Amino acid sequence: MITVQNLSKNFAQNQVLKDISFEVEVGQIVVIIGPSGTGKSTLLRCLNYLESPTSGSIEIGTAKVDAGTATNKQISSLRKQSSFVFQNYSLFANKNALQNVAESLITVWKEPKNSALAHAQTILKQVGLADKADQYPSQLSGGQQQRVGIARAMASKGEVILFDEPTSALDPEWVEEVLVVMKELARQKQTMIVVTHEMQFAKEAADKVIFMEGGHIVEMGTPKQIFDNPQHHRTKAFVARAAKNAVTSFDSSML
Repeated sequence: MITVQNLSKNFAQNQVLKDISFEVEVGQIVVIIGPSGTGKSTLLRCLNYLESPTSGSIEIGTAKVDAGTATNKQISSLRKQSSFVFQNYSLFANKNALQNVAESLITVWKEPKNSALAHAQTILKQVGLADKADQYPSQLSGGQQQRVGIARAMASKGEVILFDEPTSALDPEWVEEVLVVMKELARQKQTMIVVTHEMQFAKEAADKVIFMEGGHIVEMGTPKQIFDNPQHHRTKAFVARAAKNAVTSFDSSML
């Protein structure tokens, strides 16, 4: 279970997140959508304290942190409950794919090196990269690098995987190979919170969709509720615009 209560985040005088509250059940896939610059990625980064919230509380699994009283020990415990997939991959350039995946097993979970490497090899196989274990990030395509990033997150043993726009830095031909891995995780009921502009993924894979704008949660519900019958005028406008852009993109690809 993940519980976020009254979470806010200020950067100087700029309030980026405003009183955010929601819950995620074990095994749920929650997709966060909304216009660029509305605080989606900041919210995700606050969930494992890559950014420190200004106020509010976060509970993931057995760890709970209140922004007003957070200790280093509590933050460390919270971070162990989640793993992060970055939009720009953030792999270790000096480590091959296998070593990137094994890193947290060795350094965080203190797994013996040989066992960690064997474990990492199994996970690389799950994301279709068993044959790329010895290759370094510079030798991999963008899609392959992001799949290594997902494999690394899978190895972290957290309660939830946080995805921050995982396809936004990819060329179009690499997007689907990453989404296939994410959809497989969804089928396995891996708890995930995903910030994305991939509306079709949200429709197909999400249990819950959260629409954010202006630092607020405007509306949340099932994909059917959000995409087929949105209640708030801002949600309606966003969904209509996203649908129009999808049609335009499809038409352009036919040229």
